[in-house]
Amino acid sequence: MSGDGEPNAVVAQWLRLWRAFDGLARDTLWSGAHDFLHLITAFSSFYLLQRSLAVEEYGAYIGLYGLLGAFGAMSFSGPGLALLQRLMGEGDEPDEAFRSFLSLSLLAGAVVAVIAAPLAMVTLELTTVEILLIVGTEILAVTVVFLASIAVQARSGFPAAIRVNMAVIPMRLGTLLFLFATDSLTIRNLAAGYGLCFTLYGVYLWRVHLPRHGYRASLGRPSMLSLRASGMFSAPMGASKLQTDGDKYLLNAFRHGVDAGLYGAAYRMVLLGTMPLLALETAAFQRFLPQGDGERGLHLRRAVRLSAMMLVASVVVAVGIYITLPLFDFLFAEEFKEAMDIVPWLLFLVPLVSTSGTPLNGLLGLGLPKVRMWIYIASAVISLALYAALIPAYSWRGALIGTLVSEVVLSIVGWAALWYYQKRADEQGPAGGDDAEDLAEATSPV
Repeated sequence: MSGDGEPNAVVAQWLRLWRAFDGLARDTLWSGAHDFLHLITAFSSFYLLQRSLAVEEYGAYIGLYGLLGAFGAMSFSGPGLALLQRLMGEGDEPDEAFRSFLSLSLLAGAVVAVIAAPLAMVTLELTTVEILLIVGTEILAVTVVFLASIAVQARSGFPAAIRVNMAVIPMRLGTLLFLFATDSLTIRNLAAGYGLCFTLYGVYLWRVHLPRHGYRASLGRPSMLSLRASGMFSAPMGASKLQTDGDKYLLNAFRHGVDAGLYGAAYRMVLLGTMPLLALETAAFQRFLPQGDGERGLHLRRAVRLSAMMLVASVVVAVGIYITLPLFDFLFAEEFKEAMDIVPWLLFLVPLVSTSGTPLNGLLGLGLPKVRMWIYIASAVISLALYAALIPAYSWRGALIGTLVSEVVLSIVGWAALWYYQKRADEQGPAGGDDAEDLAEATSPV
């Protein structure tokens, strides 16, 4: 390269880095704005539900959402992220892809609802009506909203997608405040209000908003392509949700209803403090989807940089929550005061949960979704085995130990896998073998 060319190349590289950082900063701000509004709703829900529900009832409510987190990941979150990869990474025809993935998600949601509802009825101290309303709302109604936001993101960018999701927040908050103000805040009424709002909003997105972004929304027969691609995301997401939220459900299933309520309240308190971390992680996820241009060490460097930021931020958050915890005593109703003693133990999870998924996202950039999937599944199996062994005798302490151990395993195995496969990619080119064949099947037209 000539002397004149080298400075130009350096300037061009710095401009690329700045544009990448500027885009991440913009997306993080939008995600942060969404999460700030969500934080207000979450604080309101946390405060008001404790004053309207008994501890056991609150524990069962949290337990149902712990169960539905895994089912929702498999029915709409996984297909949604697969749709994002197809539209942004593979350049599929938007209308055809959206129709196929939305149809698949609704069909999967119906199957999931048939499984989840009876399971909840025999294990949770909630009424049949309450369970059916929550399952229908959080599995079926939410599907249309989530898939619509993904479609908008692929066509119009991350901020446009965030705006779709932000509209849900006043619906939740308004319903919650109205019911509390009229002294009618019950699980049944809350679920019914959410269901009505989300259904009407889904119709609006379908008939009005998606056409504005160039989509002709319709349903059709899901393709085998959408099924295979969704599986690569649904399985690890469902496994991850089981690992982080399955303990709340199992505390109820093993008849530790009071402890489930206290543990759930303490866990919600910690989650409220970690929402800024989720904003950064959400904004950064799509940057791992492209497989890159063969640059050596690309995905390992991306993962290290993001994890370093997340680790520093998570430690600051955890320390901040510990120091300021006495100031938040007012948030806990008298029946829930014991949850304050659980919160400090949960703070060990903050840096683990905030960083454990980053190396596994790096595997996506290397074209290794199957490796990522099996790591998540193995870690979830470990956590469920520990929950089953420890929760009956040790209640929430067993749940905490199971989560800590499985998160440590997930992090160690994830970083080891990313280092190994990045090194192999640098030395030998893209990964071959069965995983490459599965990836080709999941990302190639049928």
